[in-house]
Amino acid sequence: MSRLAKEASAQEDTHLANQLKLGDEQAFCRLMDKHSGWVYSKTYRTLHNHRDTEEVTMDVFMKVWQKISKWDPKQGSFQAWLNTVAKNTIIDAIRKRERIRESLLLMEEESEVPLAHYRDRAPTPDKVVEEKESKDILLLALQQVTKPNHRTAWVLRHLEGCSIAEISGILKRKEGTVKIWIFRCTQELRQIMVRNGFSQLSHLES
Repeated sequence: MSRLAKEASAQEDTHLANQLKLGDEQAFCRLMDKHSGWVYSKTYRTLHNHRDTEEVTMDVFMKVWQKISKWDPKQGSFQAWLNTVAKNTIIDAIRKRERIRESLLLMEEESEVPLAHYRDRAPTPDKVVEEKESKDILLLALQQVTKPNHRTAWVLRHLEGCSIAEISGILKRKEGTVKIWIFRCTQELRQIMVRNGFSQLSHLES
């Protein structure tokens, strides 16, 4: 999208959001039609379940309807605000999922690999997701990761940009455990990519 197109889109969002503040249901529907696609994609790549993704996407837009008065155009664009609402709603869904998931054997997880092997590095843009083709390959590989908790930690770290401390709080697990999960997911992703003939993408960071 060109700069002018982005500016026009942002202006349209601002107009529709201001109309929504006045209770305009048509403006709400237009915003939902315009943005629900990328909100759904953002949610699915973390939750990896269509039913949960649909529910969370609807929750996101219900929050938009209920909390639109909190959006201040002086603080940022509507899309940036919507992205924050979506991220927080996804995190809430993960926390809910973790509360009902069976307890994992943390001692077993933590004892297999020395924690000194890992470093808490600031998230950097992964080359794998810079190009659409590579991103699609990565998302397909993520579907094949055997442990959902490993995949969730990896997605939060490398696709959502969360710190180890933030992920630890979201998943209610020790930081050492989170590092191990991310490392193991990276190792499994490398194996999956090599197995499927994408060895050129097997340089994923832990």
